[in-house]
Amino acid sequence: MTFDSLTFAAFLALVYVAYWATPGWRTRKQLLLAASYAFYAAWNPFFVVLLVATTCFDWLMGHKLESATTPRLRKTLLVASITVNLAALGFFKYAQFFTDTAIALFALVGVRYQPMDLGILLPVGISFYTFESLSYVIDVYRRRTAASSSLLDYGLYVTFFPHLVAGPILRYYDFNPQTEVPKRWADTAQGRGLALLALGLAMKVCLADLVFAPVVDQVFAPAAHPGARDAWLGATTFSLQVYCDFAGYSLCAIGAALLFGFRFPTNFESPFGAVGMADLWTRWHITLSSWVRDYVFVPLGSYRRGRVRGYANLVIMFLLIGLWHGAAWTFVVWGGVNGLIIVAERLFRDHVWDFTRVRGIAGRALLALATFAVFAVEAVFFRAHTLAQGGSMVLAMFGADAPTALVSLAQVKLVMVVGAAVLAAQIATANVRGWDWLDGTPWPWLAAGITAALAAIAFSPGLSPAFIYFQF
Repeated sequence: MTFDSLTFAAFLALVYVAYWATPGWRTRKQLLLAASYAFYAAWNPFFVVLLVATTCFDWLMGHKLESATTPRLRKTLLVASITVNLAALGFFKYAQFFTDTAIALFALVGVRYQPMDLGILLPVGISFYTFESLSYVIDVYRRRTAASSSLLDYGLYVTFFPHLVAGPILRYYDFNPQTEVPKRWADTAQGRGLALLALGLAMKVCLADLVFAPVVDQVFAPAAHPGARDAWLGATTFSLQVYCDFAGYSLCAIGAALLFGFRFPTNFESPFGAVGMADLWTRWHITLSSWVRDYVFVPLGSYRRGRVRGYANLVIMFLLIGLWHGAAWTFVVWGGVNGLIIVAERLFRDHVWDFTRVRGIAGRALLALATFAVFAVEAVFFRAHTLAQGGSMVLAMFGADAPTALVSLAQVKLVMVVGAAVLAAQIATANVRGWDWLDGTPWPWLAAGITAALAAIAFSPGLSPAFIYFQF
């Protein structure tokens, strides 16, 4: 049941009407929780058991942490919770990856085993709800938040269906206060919610799927051998595709939550208007990058033990971000390259030229385009099927190969026009943060925008491939 399906539209309408027609606040929350489990069961009913077990375990661990009186016991409970959560994530997501890697390493020393298919299915959204559960337990341990007194409220925090399978990654101390106050329809941002939901769907269906995906699939096909032109086209087009796909999903999640009176954090803020990769990562998948900063980079020591140690911690942080995205060496390399680029960028800014201080519109636009080009180069490894394919694509981008005929001229023109419009909009709105400005938009303009987005969706061919981040 994806956000761009008619099934979800019917599900959302049914839950919306039932929610606002229900008088009691506790009953409304119970309704949302039941609907969220039904939403998740549509993917695989068996994994609802895992979701319930994870929720109950961490809720109990939070209570035990809060009541524990000795530092040793509190640390033991924290380690136990982290171990159980990461063990579940490691088994379902990384067991096959580690098995394949071990077989490959043994082969290097002459010991050969037959490839083994463990047949493990990946629960949808496990990376997201595991990180949410971990942040809750760690924050209770740090005494940043009190343990949840209501299993219903905590369960809703973990499983609320708009964010369940692909984020944004929520923090308990941000979400819980929203469960304590009954919602009134008149006080909720219904117009903003509908606008964000329609815009997110349009980004996914009309841009990511219809315009960008066909070109990306041709260039990154396993048997393709693109030249320089098509390699650059594929890399930049994939960067635009993954942005429109994932930012589109995030807007759908934020918009759907607003329809029920809940507010989610912003996950993307004009990342292709950023100047430098460090700036880009404060705008791209914000809830993940801030999570890894707070729960990995800072505990490792950040820059407190010197710049060199800080740079090493930064690379470790991005290696983890890469591995979080997928159980493949392509993702690990992608994360590591991001970390190394940001380290190199900071050294350049400290010792050569701090380009972030450029103030002219034209200068910042050129720097934003250069940042986008860097992002596109390293994003090749995010999309490549193998390290060999990623390496050959990057070499082709900087080689002198003649243009190939992988992509038709009509497709090239369409992608360039639409891509240029997306980049121009990102650069123009680089200083606009959040979506509060929508509340001040006159309703006729808001209605016209929602209608246009829905019309574009309705008249699209209806390709509807799964959101890219559902695989994570």
